[in-house]
Amino acid sequence: PVDRATLLRIAVLETMVMAGTIGLSVSLGRTPPPAPLYVPTRQEALLGFELPGPFSFGTVFGLWRFDLILGLASVILLGLYLWGVLHLRRRGDSWPVGYTVFWVLGCVMVFLTTSSGMGMYMMADFASHMIGHMIISMLAPVMLALGGPLTLALRALPAAGRGNPPVPREWIVEFINNPLSRFLTHPIVATIQFVAGFYVVYFGGFYETLASEHLGHMFMNVHFLISGYLFYWVIIGVDAAPRQFTPMYRLMVLLGSLPFHAFFGILLMNYPTVLAEGWYSGIGLPWIPDLLQSQRVGGGVAWAMGEIPLFIVMVALGFQWYSSDMREARRGERQADRDDDAELKAYNEMLAQMAEGDRRP
Repeated sequence: PVDRATLLRIAVLETMVMAGTIGLSVSLGRTPPPAPLYVPTRQEALLGFELPGPFSFGTVFGLWRFDLILGLASVILLGLYLWGVLHLRRRGDSWPVGYTVFWVLGCVMVFLTTSSGMGMYMMADFASHMIGHMIISMLAPVMLALGGPLTLALRALPAAGRGNPPVPREWIVEFINNPLSRFLTHPIVATIQFVAGFYVVYFGGFYETLASEHLGHMFMNVHFLISGYLFYWVIIGVDAAPRQFTPMYRLMVLLGSLPFHAFFGILLMNYPTVLAEGWYSGIGLPWIPDLLQSQRVGGGVAWAMGEIPLFIVMVALGFQWYSSDMREARRGERQADRDDDAELKAYNEMLAQMAEGDRRP
């Protein structure tokens, strides 16, 4: 058993420790905290960076912030494409230079839009956001679709061979021919998902949530790029698609989508409410005092820039239509050379028989 003296010593020691702890707490509570080494601005707290001034050529290309999703994807896709082209040339096969130029332009557009100052301004200003949106969803996918990446991959990648497990070439073939791809690449479905995405994101109540989060901003970029590529792959893509439609049908689908693109820009220009007002007012860019005016400028950008890619698409579609007719004509000439123009002779015989029947009483 513990004697009384030991208990007394323990009690005195605990009392002294408690008194010291209380005194230290009171002292620390009255002492002001040390001044922070750096206080972030409101822009840095919300965006993670500070914008130096108004949107301009110098500020856009003087700032760089590597995008880990589309910036990295554009670099990887460009490298894989160039590897495929070099592989074909080493093997003695040719690949159209125009396809390579289109693909390089598309990858460069995606990289510059997301990893330069453009990607930074897109998060803070609606008008800048709409410029980047039009490039990612309307212009870059046109270039990528005209690059023919799936055709290049099918020609450059080796086949698995009978009895072997599937390799990337077989995965691409399965991707092109599966029922989901057949459904998504129907021109009507591709047009609806492409056009409806604009209205759902901006006027469906999702824009402020997406714009105020970094992941939401990246989601919009990825969504617009994929939906745009899917649409233009169906309309003008040089790759084989699960569904084949005549150039006339694709042209009519394209013309049918034009009013919806134009109306989207006009609706933005006349929309009375500021989209994501809480987010943009919280950032408080001093050179944009009127958020509604910035939104109207963004609507004008959507209206004007949306027509440029569609004009390029119409020119490309007309050229593809002409090339298809020329191939059919050359195929007919070769067939005529092989069978001594039997089809034309049969047609002339039919006309002669019809004329002979008309002359009979």
